[in-house]
Amino acid sequence: MKNLFIWTSILVFFACNNSKSQSYKIPLEEIEEMFSKMEANGVYTDTTLLWGYFFTADKKDHFDQITKELKNQNFEFVEIFQADDKSYWLHLERKEIHNPKSLFELDKVLYHVAKKYEVTYDGFDVGNINKGQPIPRNTYVVPEEFKTNDYLNDNFPYLLVLNTAFDSFLHKSEFCYFAKITTACVSKDAATMLPTNEELNDLDQFEHTIENYLKESNIQCYYVFRDTHKGIRNFYIVTNDTTGTTTALNNIKNSKKLREFDFAIATDENWDLYHNFRKKIHDK
Repeated sequence: MKNLFIWTSILVFFACNNSKSQSYKIPLEEIEEMFSKMEANGVYTDTTLLWGYFFTADKKDHFDQITKELKNQNFEFVEIFQADDKSYWLHLERKEIHNPKSLFELDKVLYHVAKKYEVTYDGFDVGNINKGQPIPRNTYVVPEEFKTNDYLNDNFPYLLVLNTAFDSFLHKSEFCYFAKITTACVSKDAATMLPTNEELNDLDQFEHTIENYLKESNIQCYYVFRDTHKGIRNFYIVTNDTTGTTTALNNIKNSKKLREFDFAIATDENWDLYHNFRKKIHDK
């Protein structure tokens, strides 16, 4: 492939392997997974995008015929190029809206064309209709890019987990209220005071329940980071609604339906809490 693209904010590329037998075709499940990843990164998949399609062969003899046939279906010719392995590639494109099913059905057509002209259909890429520009995306959607670190603090393990995707979050000034939720951990090891495996599962469920309750209460919020140290778990959720978050957390706390916890909400317009925590992750 001339330019092998993986997921970026600009373009995503998806290809089958280069077997000329066409024995492998991109399954619907893998296309669905690709769309899910795009949506998780805030990409508006239901809008018009620039989709590119690629054919490859040892010779370029039939590329003109393929281009002519697909031009009748509004495909536009981009280029023919030769890769380092001396194989030839035909790149066509079309501006259109796709969902996993429609792209899967189009692939069937292109595999048939490839078979007809004894070449290989090798997949697709997608980008902005304005070439060179990032794919339009919802900047309020934050992908999950969790990183971890651990080290000794006061002779006890200090475990950190942080979503580094917030490095590029564009709405920090709006989401400047950090809710710190604190709960004690069950530990059977006095030397480490780390949670048991069962307790780790309970803590994860507790965090998910808190986060989901806030969202079900129509509170915009994001899970940002957490630390575990000396029998205490702290996790931080950032929101743009300090009043609603306070009310919701008090409701959960007073219901006594979950494990005991305390919370405090701090205003942090510069995201110093995040940046200080980020340095600990970076120092790994």
